Formats: sequence, C-alpha cells, structure tokens
Amino acid sequence: MELKKRRIILGVTGSIAIHKSVDLASQLVKHGASVHVVMTENATRLVQPLQFQVISRNPVMLNLFNAESDWKPAHIDLADQADLLVIAPATANVIGKMANGIADDVLSTVAISVHCPVLIAPAMEDHMYQNPFVQANMTRLRDHDVEFVEPVIGDLASGRQGIGRLNTVEVILERITRRLSRKIDLIDKKVVVTAGPTREYLDPVRYISNRSSGKMGYAVAEAAYRRGAEVVLISGPTAVPPPTGIDCRYVETAMEMHEAVLAVFDQADIVIMTAAVADYRPETVSSHKIKKKADQFTFPLVKNPDIALELGRRKSRQILVGFAAETDDILSHARQKLADKNLDLIVANNILEKGAGFEGDTNVVTLLNRDGSHEQLPLLSKREIAEIIFDRAATK
Repeated sequence: MELKKRRIILGVTGSIAIHKSVDLASQLVKHGASVHVVMTENATRLVQPLQFQVISRNPVMLNLFNAESDWKPAHIDLADQADLLVIAPATANVIGKMANGIADDVLSTVAISVHCPVLIAPAMEDHMYQNPFVQANMTRLRDHDVEFVEPVIGDLASGRQGIGRLNTVEVILERITRRLSRKIDLIDKKVVVTAGPTREYLDPVRYISNRSSGKMGYAVAEAAYRRGAEVVLISGPTAVPPPTGIDCRYVETAMEMHEAVLAVFDQADIVIMTAAVADYRPETVSSHKIKKKADQFTFPLVKNPDIALELGRRKSRQILVGFAAETDDILSHARQKLADKNLDLIVANNILEKGAGFEGDTNVVTLLNRDGSHEQLPLLSKREIAEIIFDRAATK
C-alpha cells in the first residue's frame, strides 16, 4: 500500500553484499514501486547494470554524461521526482561523501541533489564500520534526518565474523515501507497490542483454545510501527511470522497474557486488545496425559481474569481499544462491552459474515465510540483496518 507507484531511487555501491540489492529491487517492483537504480563504477564490476535494468524495467544511471533527451539533466530530474533514496549496500566511501557534501560520481551527486527522505543500509568490514571517522559521518547524517538500517553481526567478506553485514532484504523493505508511510503520527508513543488465541491446558497434550490466527493483531502492531510508535506485541500461539522492528513477547495461557499486559500497561499510551483470550480455564491441570476410560468425561472450569476490564479500571491517560467477535446482536453486545470495560473504542465484527471470520486476510468491522456513534466499514484487508483503527484512536 505504501510502495505502490512510489518513485524510489536505489543507490548501489561496490560492496560484496550487492547481491541483496538485486533481490531488494525485485521486491520493490513486486510491491508496485517505480525503481530507478543508480550504480557506482565499482558496483558495475560486481553486477552487470543490465540485470538491474531488467528487474526494475527502467534505465540504470551510470554516469552524469548520458545523452539527454530534454534540457534538464537526468540526475536532477530523477532527484526532483523521487519519493525516497535508498542506498543499499552503502560503503564507507559513499557515506563519507554524503556527510561532507562531496559529489564526484553519479550516486554521490544524486545523493546531495535529492530533497526526499534518505535511507542508508551500510555494509562493510567490522573495523571499517566501527572506525570513529565512519561513525562520525553517520552521526552527522543522522543529525540531518538521514536514517540508517543498521548492519548485523555475521560472516564478512574477510572470512571473519563481526558487525557490518548488510541487514536482510526483509528488514530493509520494512524500513522503506515505514519511511514512506504517509502517517508518522505515533512517534514518541508506546503501543501495546495483544494478538492470537490462548491455550488453557487440561494435561500436557490437550488444551482448550479458539480459531484466532493472530493476523488482525499482527497487522495492528505493524501499522503502529510504520507510524513511528514503539510497539510491544504480546502474542498467543500463532503461525504468523514475527514482524521486524517490534518487541514480540510470546505467551500461551490467559494468565500469562494477563501478567504480560500488566507488566507494560503503565508505560503504554495506546493498548489495542485484539487477542481472543479464553474466558475460562480448567480448574486443575493434570501433570500426566489423561487416559481414555469412561464414555463421558467432564471437568470443571474457572473464570480467567478479564484483562480488558482490569485495564479499564486501572487506566489513567491510556487509550484502550477492544475487539468484539460476535454472532448475533453485534452492536448491542459491543456497546455493552464498551461501557462495562471503560474502553475508548471497540471494533465489532460478525464472525459469521463472509470475509469477516477467523484465519482470513480480510474483515468486516464496525467501530463504536464512547459517544454512541458508530462507523460501519466495508470488506477491507486487515492491514487497511489496522490503519483506520489508528486514524480513530490517535484522535481520542
């Protein structure tokens, strides 16, 4: 959504990690971005420009003296129209040039000509990366709102292990998406999101659970991160991959989720409770597998703590958003929960409605406010719904 039709300049330097740039260019194109590659001379010694041209479906800029079809120099025209400049991999050389305003090749010239956001992903040997001059150059660029995708520890070109390995394409892509997000309104905010189901064990083998996939909660956590928040995601067992850049804390039972949420609640600004927490748990848990004997098997249940209710009683400045998955009397049940639990907003959905059930990528929800008003949304992706939730919650 954030990358579609966005014009991205991908600067590529002569680092051994250049193979990841090829994959990055491909991923950007798949997400709908218009990718324009600018290569240094050393980069062309490692990967042929034609490869980037085929992937990006745009000419690759190699020097400042290409024949111009218009009066405007191509590098200036490109710089003027860019939504984002990404340099990946970035060598110490190009970082130093940018920090000191040096423009002696096509990439460094483009880099000091753009007036769009800049994202740099360094890749170099650990001693180079930790060199005080390189670090000073990076600090200088950060002071001018240039962002860095920090390298990771791993195998380096020298054969040693250390800090300086280019971060993964997935992380770089997420940072690009975040940087291009149209709304960065949650900076300096801490957002806590609960997601997924809980498991209430009968014995080491069996448990009571529900069909929640966690997809809605993970979409909410990622939306908060893209909008600049510090995010804590407290998740029950799911098959959803952990999102990058987010503090993920995994739990199984309702009691564990209760404890994890309370541990971070006082520092939170916004809490979004998408998790499907079990209302009851077995009164006792067998330490051994319960053997099949009788024709019928019953076991007593006891009530779990109502996390949303407790947070509603404790809250001071926090914005609380709850979810209500219902099968009948949707609005009346949701309004009752909104009032009883002292929520600021509740997201209700009929799980029997087509496109709105568990485990899917879409949902059909109604947002209910404390003032009695409500807003019915059409069938949307869970990612789109997550953005709308923060559009409303951020104004509470």
